[in-house]
Amino acid sequence: MRRILHFAICSVLLFLTAAVPAFAGEVIDGVVASVNRQPVLRSDWEESAAFEAFMQQKPIAQLTEADRVLALQHLIDRQLLKAQMGDANYMQPSEETLQQDLAKLRAQVPNGTDDIVWHRVLANYGLNEEAVKQHLRTEVQVMNFVEVRLRPDVHIQQDDVESYYQHQLLPDLQKNGGKPIPLDEVGPRIRELLTEQRIDEMLDAWLHNLRQQADIHSSVPIPGVNAPGDAAASSAGN
Repeated sequence: MRRILHFAICSVLLFLTAAVPAFAGEVIDGVVASVNRQPVLRSDWEESAAFEAFMQQKPIAQLTEADRVLALQHLIDRQLLKAQMGDANYMQPSEETLQQDLAKLRAQVPNGTDDIVWHRVLANYGLNEEAVKQHLRTEVQVMNFVEVRLRPDVHIQQDDVESYYQHQLLPDLQKNGGKPIPLDEVGPRIRELLTEQRIDEMLDAWLHNLRQQADIHSSVPIPGVNAPGDAAASSAGN
């Protein structure tokens, strides 16, 4: 989940010819899952799947069922992490930060500074600008929380940096015909890369524990979370 945000903001290139999503029309809403008795609505799920496709440069028509299930898992994971914050406003980005992120997105869209083009692109995904801002707000908030919570516990040793340099970076450079780069020059970047990898590993373990401790029911089988719950299935719309 954390990787998704890392985000596609810097690399999004949307498909202007993407087909209008099947769920962009009339939505039959219902409870598709529950997390500690808090409902997850089908409309929220569909919008999250559309947002992830938007951020991953994927035409909405190419969304697979596996993509949609993964989007539901991400939605549940975010709900679990937000519950750990206590305060719903904790670590939320400022409006200025959101506007900057939105501007970065628009800059990656051909003619995206044109309001008509921009809103047409969003409409192709069943989204509008306010929905995109809300998803960005949540993603940045969760990422900020994860960074504050986990980064202080990551300690990368110099031996780890040198090992990555010798066994990963240099062989990759040689394989691609590149010139060797001095360790002193790339050491800080290697250390940050290893830190990010370690945070991702710790986040995966944390989410696993949160899922095990939570009361999660879903009408959709989610690998690593649980099988469909009868209660959720009875209330979910198809």
